[in-house]
Amino acid sequence: MKRGTLEAYKQTFLIPTKLIGCRAVYLSRATQERADFVVRRLGDRGANLSSFVECIVRAHLEDYAEEIEEWRKL
Repeated sequence: MKRGTLEAYKQTFLIPTKLIGCRAVYLSRATQERADFVVRRLGDRGANLSSFVECIVRAHLEDYAEEIEEWRKL
């Protein structure tokens, strides 16, 4: 993703995602409010906080996949 473009950000993090087999994830109130603000202000119709968090975690796990695999072996 090219940083700095709204369209790239939306395509990476604000795509509505159908979540199956959901599990609860807890955020502090402050983090939840900030994230919800981003979704409401920048997201298109159908964007929601759960999809936003799902996309963030997926991107993180993908970005750090090699490092996580190496650290797992320690």
